[in-house]
Amino acid sequence: MSDVDPKEFGALQADVRTLINEIHLLRQEMAQVNAVINRSKGAIYMLMSASGLVGSAFTIFATKVFGL
Repeated sequence: MSDVDPKEFGALQADVRTLINEIHLLRQEMAQVNAVINRSKGAIYMLMSASGLVGSAFTIFATKVFGL
């Protein structure tokens, strides 16, 4: 005969279903987090480009004005 208690087996099945649902929710949340990270990377690249342009303009201005 089998030593599996039907009540315990049913409880385990319910626990597994709950875990599966939580895993699906975590996947959705991670997709949203990845989307936010990708958007922020674009903003950081834009800020880096803008700071490079400002730094270059200042350097050119300083060399022409002060003759460095």
